[in-house]
Amino acid sequence: MVRLEKGKFDDFIRSLAEDYIVYAAVTAGGKSSFKVVASAGEIDEGRLLTDRSPKEIFFPHSEVLFEYDGDGIRETKKAAKPIAVWGLRGCDVKSLAMLDKVFGTARQMPDNEMFEDPYWKRKYDNSLIFGLACNEPRSTCFCNWLGGGPHSEDASDIFVIDTGEAFLMQPVSDKGKAFIGKMTDAAGASAAGASVAKASGADEKKAAELASGARAMMAEPPALDGLDEKLKGIFHEDIWEEMSAKCVNCGACAFVCSTCHCFDVQDEGKGGKGKRIRIWDSCMFPIFTREASGHNPRHLSSDRFKQRVMHKYSYFVDNYGESLCTGCGRCVIVCPVGVDIREVIKRVLSFEGKGAR
Repeated sequence: MVRLEKGKFDDFIRSLAEDYIVYAAVTAGGKSSFKVVASAGEIDEGRLLTDRSPKEIFFPHSEVLFEYDGDGIRETKKAAKPIAVWGLRGCDVKSLAMLDKVFGTARQMPDNEMFEDPYWKRKYDNSLIFGLACNEPRSTCFCNWLGGGPHSEDASDIFVIDTGEAFLMQPVSDKGKAFIGKMTDAAGASAAGASVAKASGADEKKAAELASGARAMMAEPPALDGLDEKLKGIFHEDIWEEMSAKCVNCGACAFVCSTCHCFDVQDEGKGGKGKRIRIWDSCMFPIFTREASGHNPRHLSSDRFKQRVMHKYSYFVDNYGESLCTGCGRCVIVCPVGVDIREVIKRVLSFEGKGAR
């Protein structure tokens, strides 16, 4: 673990931007998201969780896959530099690792090879992820329900703890270890743009205290063992109508979710030339499953609500061995009618019905 003084943070970001396209939390117009930055002054360091999720760094809301005309197909240009993301909270780091299972490694259980998405891989595979510990989790955070925690360093390349006076950096992956190695090397210190020192015993004690304090702020999680089987067992029960009664199918939950990844592909063109575009979609929208005949197998709001819950906590478990949720709480915050996914989960676990029919 190394220590970067706050006074050197701007030098660090400016130097990082020489070798990477640097993304960090930026607030503009009252809303926060991950944007490209060139200096530390642009970063909203006090932001615990951005309003928009970081998935759009690697999986944009709208992405041109290729252009075409009478002469053939032209792919979009690749970025000249790899991506570095500063300040991802543990839930968001985990979400990118989940999406990499879908778009990157693309292997479903038990051994089903699937297509690997080149647009995702060329951005994510070479990226450098700086995870940032949450010292004061929100009341809407429930990462500890899904195996995470406010100081979880899983899937980060470099895990960072803000002590107030400095950033403590712990390399996690091979990429992270190589990066920190360059920073601590005498010849590489100037190239890294910021001198760092080995963390002291006091630093490590402070990090442990912050981690313990953050965990204590979070409510005790319920036991989710058997949630997958319970969902399968109540698939046909009327409970779905009850739980979805308030839902207006606006799709806000899916669009701020860091793991939802439904998309549509459209061609936009005229006069023999055009573009093929991938754009986000959502299973919460009535048109999502409407067929060309006009038939819609999920024409009821309750069916669409059920699909989203089943996908996150049952279908994804079947395919990848974990729930498609990190407990970031964005959906809880943004829902205009107050649907709280934590209450949905509790309701499912406590339901005593007839079982599957």
